[in-house]
Amino acid sequence: MPFIEFEKSVKDQDWSMLDLHSHKYYEIYFLSKGARSIFLSNRLYKINAPSLIVYPPNAVHKTEGGSFERHIINVSPNYLNEFQLSVLEEKKLKLLKLTSQEAKKLLNLFETAYRIKDGDKFYHLKQNAVFTSVILEIDALGALIQSPQTEVAKPIPTSILKILDFLTSNCQKPLTLKQIADEFFISKTTLIYNFNKHVGRSPMDYLLSVRINKAKQMLVAGKKSIGEISEECGFSSANYFGLIFKKREKVSPMQYRKLQSSKN
Repeated sequence: MPFIEFEKSVKDQDWSMLDLHSHKYYEIYFLSKGARSIFLSNRLYKINAPSLIVYPPNAVHKTEGGSFERHIINVSPNYLNEFQLSVLEEKKLKLLKLTSQEAKKLLNLFETAYRIKDGDKFYHLKQNAVFTSVILEIDALGALIQSPQTEVAKPIPTSILKILDFLTSNCQKPLTLKQIADEFFISKTTLIYNFNKHVGRSPMDYLLSVRINKAKQMLVAGKKSIGEISEECGFSSANYFGLIFKKREKVSPMQYRKLQSSKN
């Protein structure tokens, strides 16, 4: 199902993502305040606000650092028209430094998106109009690629990146550790060891994070039931999905849906 979501996050202290991750949609990441270190393509980049980066589907990434304010647009490829897709493809994985005027324009557009309520007449048309304006601003940005802060001492092997992509692409399936290991012709012990070494967590824990992230997208994007979402995200039952979701997100799936709807 096509989806798009606008999201704002403000942290007043050090905050780091728990793990490397990837997803099946585009992520437009606009850092409006603060500084972050971004792990991307086996390199660590230091970016200062205002900056912007477009993550394409399946790009493995992670951010960490001190206090910041950032705005994100998550959008599925099948939501995009030809022009929107061409801009995101042209700008993807380029660390773009914005002028104060460019940042102000983008910030105003995000604030406009946050004021659009789900119950508004022409909600989806308004949302797409704002998104198209964001795309026009991104299209006008220069490709000022920043230099990496440092090479990662031990780059993630291609074999592990392939497993990350496999888990992201097949998260809806009832995968077991043995099935994952067999898919890549390695033992379960080797799989666990290498995954912990390079990703910092087990394959099954990473898979669970992918499923939770997909569920969050579906909760925001549509009106599917909790049972339908749990099944499409690879959970064995709606009850199990609800328990795991609340443990990770501190709210139930329905509460999360209501909270996100109140922001848009």
